[in-house]
Amino acid sequence: MQNNPFKFKTALFIVALLLSVSVHSQTEQAISPVIHTDGSVTFSYRNPSAKRVKLFCDCDLRNNNYNIERENLQSVRMKPDSNGVFTFTTKPLPPEVYTYQFKSHGRRFVDPDNADSIRVLNTRRSVFVIPGSTLSDLCIKDSLHGRIEFFEIWDTACEKTRRILLYLPPDYDRNEQLYPVLYLLHGINGYEEAWQDKGRAVQQVDKLIRQEKIVPMVVVMPDVNPRKLIGQKETIGMMRNLLHYPSWLHRDFEQVFPQMDSLLSVHYRISSDRKSRAVAGLSAGAMQACNLANVNGNRFQYVGLFSPVVHRKQLPTNQSTTYWIGSGKVDIFHSQSCRFVKKIKDKQTSFVYYSTSGGHTWRNWRLYLSEFLQFIFKSTNK
Repeated sequence: MQNNPFKFKTALFIVALLLSVSVHSQTEQAISPVIHTDGSVTFSYRNPSAKRVKLFCDCDLRNNNYNIERENLQSVRMKPDSNGVFTFTTKPLPPEVYTYQFKSHGRRFVDPDNADSIRVLNTRRSVFVIPGSTLSDLCIKDSLHGRIEFFEIWDTACEKTRRILLYLPPDYDRNEQLYPVLYLLHGINGYEEAWQDKGRAVQQVDKLIRQEKIVPMVVVMPDVNPRKLIGQKETIGMMRNLLHYPSWLHRDFEQVFPQMDSLLSVHYRISSDRKSRAVAGLSAGAMQACNLANVNGNRFQYVGLFSPVVHRKQLPTNQSTTYWIGSGKVDIFHSQSCRFVKKIKDKQTSFVYYSTSGGHTWRNWRLYLSEFLQFIFKSTNK
């Protein structure tokens, strides 16, 4: 059978054309973000049809200062080149977990060249990390010795499904022992993965277990939103969320907690011993932690309050419970924390007060979690 020289040449031309297109597209593909050795970051977005592209980031885009009070988004216009690639380079940034978005043609979106993104309220944001002494080993997702699982329960009061993220320690599947349990609660604009996404809670616990600084434990991170917000997915924004703050006072999650705790005890080997049980939360989640400790005083030995939104109704009713309170000096709720500390001191309740610089930020909450983890369950080592 003779080869057709025309067909052969045509095939070669098509292959060459495809290779040319492939190489051309690779050379024009934006690489974003690029983290430089000095801690500066270059963001890139390719869109020849765009006339204007903005970058929104919770880092300081105009200098190298970290906003110690709030993690609000700042914006800056990105500069285009002749190929339609928009770029912006920051000054050196402090070690931190940052989130960002692009905006073009009237809409915000994640960086298409960055596969790492998290949910924040009703949108998604891309993520990057400036590594440092305390963050370097919390950046690698596949470095866990333990594992995570998702669990769902039907909330009979709200008639909706609550999602729960759990961390199970190393060797969990290779023994039959009961483990200490920490219930870790998010804040008013969070969800069941908030502590994992920005708090790096799973990596922190896993790292401290490997270093033998804490005992192996199960960490339960539930969706603690009240009735009107439960299962919010990505359908509710910040202002609407804040307007629903009074619904947190209805204690919907606190009411369903015994049902949740019982179901988890059936499916996972978590201890019922009060000395091996703790609950902690940030901001509004700290208020829920207080409520749970008061209503379920026989269930928790330790209560962690991180930048707590608390008042006299959350004061301890059980003097055998130990409180750990962390607050930044410029936190918007710092004065509330100080008043709360004074009142529990007057009640002669055991507590630890941990004061830091900074404010209502994940930088502080990660630090508080690390300190709290090393404070609890000491008796389980004996």
